[in-house]
Amino acid sequence: MRYFKYLFGILIAAAFLALVFFLGGGQVESESRGGQLRIVSLSPAVTEILFALGMEEHIVGVTSVCDYPAEAKEIECIGGFGNPNIEKLFDLKPGLVIATSFENKTTREILQKGGVDVMDLKIRDFDELFAAVSKIGKMTGQGQRAEKLIADMQAELKAVENKYGGQADKNKPKIFVELWNSPLTTAGGQSFIDEVITRAGGINVAGGVDGSYPIINPEKVIEWDPDVIVLCYMESDKASVSQLAERIGWSEIKAVKSGRIINDIPLDIILRPGPRLVDGVKELAKRIESADDAD
Repeated sequence: MRYFKYLFGILIAAAFLALVFFLGGGQVESESRGGQLRIVSLSPAVTEILFALGMEEHIVGVTSVCDYPAEAKEIECIGGFGNPNIEKLFDLKPGLVIATSFENKTTREILQKGGVDVMDLKIRDFDELFAAVSKIGKMTGQGQRAEKLIADMQAELKAVENKYGGQADKNKPKIFVELWNSPLTTAGGQSFIDEVITRAGGINVAGGVDGSYPIINPEKVIEWDPDVIVLCYMESDKASVSQLAERIGWSEIKAVKSGRIINDIPLDIILRPGPRLVDGVKELAKRIESADDAD
């Protein structure tokens, strides 16, 4: 009888430990690195997610393009986007490195062999953004806060849909996004920008083009004849309506003729797949509507 009581006790303890592990959701052991979890972010979108989850005190390293919120610029810089200085990164003794891409595919292997947990996320649409927020939340012990952030984002997107998404497709404005002019680059149907346009009440004229950010022939834009053109240049110089009109055949495009060119939306709310991407949808929806009203 004593043996069975002993065995029963072991089973109860094992079940309890399994439950703790399950509820932990794979959380990184925070006590393994000097008493608290030390995180390096290799993506500006990840940095914004971490701040939104209240994990800013745990971020010990960021990239040169992690500029929001302003406090992020005060954190130690360990290199470029997806291309860290490995020696500098290891000096920070992180327990977790979170990226959305690695320029050098061996970087992940080097970090893992060095005993660092690595999370490499793919964020190509809102569903993957929500999944990334959830995963980061679970790994950092902020699961409940992550779920609330996701719910808030979804509610805001639903409000935009209710306000701007009631038109039939044939009545929605056709949108062309220009990411670069030489070579002419746009956002294809496999990019998260395509979903931003759709949720803002527009139709991406390049939605049927393969790839995320394809290079296209300028004559194709003439053929698409978009109602609105959105310029998203990473550099400060922005093309004007007159410059677009100087391109061969572009003066006859509806957006150019009517002056419906949007070139002043903050790029990081439409080109950065973080929590503020919802703000990008709202801002684009407003601008599309105002461009239609001005027509």
